[in-house]
Amino acid sequence: LAAFALCYIFYPAFEASLRPSGVDAQCRTFQSPSAARTSDSSEYSEEGDILLSLIIPAYNEEERLVSMLDATESYLSAESCPGLEMLRKAVRSTSNTGKKTASKSIGTTVEWILVNDGSKDQTSQVYESYAMDQLKTKKSKNTQMIWRLCSLSQNSGKGAAVQAGMLLAKGRYRLMVDADGATEFGPGLEAVSKFASSHEFVFGSRAVAREESESENHDDDTSTGTSVQRSWIRRLLQAGFHAFVVLIVGNSQVQDTQCGFKLFLGSSAQTLFRDLHLHRWAFDTELFVRAGRLRLNLKEVRVPWQEIDGSKLNTGTMSLIRVAIGMLRDMICVRLCYTMGIWVTEQPEKFDGKQADPSTSSKKDR
Repeated sequence: LAAFALCYIFYPAFEASLRPSGVDAQCRTFQSPSAARTSDSSEYSEEGDILLSLIIPAYNEEERLVSMLDATESYLSAESCPGLEMLRKAVRSTSNTGKKTASKSIGTTVEWILVNDGSKDQTSQVYESYAMDQLKTKKSKNTQMIWRLCSLSQNSGKGAAVQAGMLLAKGRYRLMVDADGATEFGPGLEAVSKFASSHEFVFGSRAVAREESESENHDDDTSTGTSVQRSWIRRLLQAGFHAFVVLIVGNSQVQDTQCGFKLFLGSSAQTLFRDLHLHRWAFDTELFVRAGRLRLNLKEVRVPWQEIDGSKLNTGTMSLIRVAIGMLRDMICVRLCYTMGIWVTEQPEKFDGKQADPSTSSKKDR
């Protein structure tokens, strides 16, 4: 029985050890004719030109994807885009030399990366059609859009999709955003971008939003338009999951590890995701463990969020029990593997508020 328990607990580590290194994804790049390139090469643009990369993991999202893309593109292509301007200011104030970077040298390009995690529906076709339509009817004069479609060879889990997108991305900042559009993009980007110059990892939180909403007696908050609507079963799972995070992972400061809206400094994303082991539901937990061991500057911020119909989580009783047990097993495995030295983290240079040179962001930090 003890041997079986050990095998079960360490199964994620065994599975990760058999997994081939590198990103197993086929990628296509779509650009406007003025960009003069449409190829599979990752060298389609100078890295320093890309201000923000959007990483969108997707599995069977043909029905919910377009509304999310519409809302996001409309915000980013607007004549005035506060979220992007905040990121530009962050780059100017955190240049590698400590001196302010000239505004004209900071790119305004947004890189879209949808990672299709082995979808069985028309997710890829919907995204490609949308990207091509946007390129033909480009409305923004201020922001260039680069659209990439990456397809995993098989369904590998949300963590695998996010990892692939983060490692393929070229942006100075990289934002993980769910395909369902549960987080209102504009206010969400502005919320996390406020702290981009001082923190390497800024993550959205539904728990913070819920606490603040209660403290305000449910008054409307026009600054973020927060709308927190969660089913009782999801609230129960979130509360239980956070309790296990505190007990097993040992981080009582983080209230919400699972919100799908997270902003990373490009070089920090490379360090965090390069050796990520968990590929399914609990991958966020390993991210926070790695971030803590790497002593990255973290910030949890309130984001406007609402539950969207069409979740891929089966809410049947037995299914929820299996998911809960699996996530608990994964968290225990993470704690044991890093404590015992089975998994290790490579220490990067300590972030001191100075932006790393984008051209070196993908190199290993020893």
